[in-house]
Amino acid sequence: MLALLAFLLTILPVHGTALGPAPGGSTIVRLDPVTATVPAQTRAVRISPALALPPGTGVDGFLDRSHSPWRIYDANVAAKFTPGLPETGKVVPIDLGTPLPHTQLVDQNGQLVDLASSYPGKVVVVSFIFTRCPDKDECPTVSAKFAQMQRLLDPALFHLVEISLDPVYDSPAVLHTYARQFGANAAVWSIVTAQPHEVTHLLDRFGISSLRTSDATFVHNDKVFLTSPNGKVAEIVQTVGFSPEGLASEARHLHGMSSSTLGRLKLSLIASVAALCGGSQFTGVVLLETVLFLFIAVVSFATLAWVARKIFWKNA
Repeated sequence: MLALLAFLLTILPVHGTALGPAPGGSTIVRLDPVTATVPAQTRAVRISPALALPPGTGVDGFLDRSHSPWRIYDANVAAKFTPGLPETGKVVPIDLGTPLPHTQLVDQNGQLVDLASSYPGKVVVVSFIFTRCPDKDECPTVSAKFAQMQRLLDPALFHLVEISLDPVYDSPAVLHTYARQFGANAAVWSIVTAQPHEVTHLLDRFGISSLRTSDATFVHNDKVFLTSPNGKVAEIVQTVGFSPEGLASEARHLHGMSSSTLGRLKLSLIASVAALCGGSQFTGVVLLETVLFLFIAVVSFATLAWVARKIFWKNA
């Protein structure tokens, strides 16, 4: 099944290294593997648009295998993807009031989407994950929460987007398998990748770090961005410590719909406390509930003391 899917997927972000010219205007390129789809190989490909590619030059693009020779279109000179700290000084950072950027992304079904134009009039919720994440409290938790939110939000008014910060491994075929594991409905929830240099640009703009700790693992910070229907960022949650119901309530509020004020308050409180606790939702919830318990206890004690004084002075 996966092999058939890999064959049918035609929009494949790819990185390669030019080795020299080939007959007929083609270029010999050493292609990096596209996980579960295309093995690493060296072959003649046609580059579109035509680029000056001295030997050793990196190139990103979308690989089209339906032509002979194969074609890399929307090609860009680009270095190999390297995770690291976001270089926000080189870009216009995404912040409150900033519109989502125009970026060509590929979803779990191999379809092109654009953050800025594919969801007009919708509240968009954006987060970052990678499919090999070993920490159950990080990416799998975010995806599990998105799975709950997709059942709480109308696809006609809302859209959820998870962007992979591991474009080297997370091919559309890998994202398709990951999406099936979480029951993602593409009508309301897109899990996307892009050309590696585009992912680097997005990480810089959204201020997402992705420090590699092994060949398959990254340590990264967590943010969730919500837009208003006009496409501009209206809310930034700085942690995965949010409740799906609270985030869904905030999304409905941004669309001008009735929503749970208590749910939105809980989202704000838990997210804030979790951020202070290093991003741990469990610790944040426990601490918040402990604080609320102590507050209620203090208020109750003060009320009882006031009532007792009233009774004492009345009987004195």
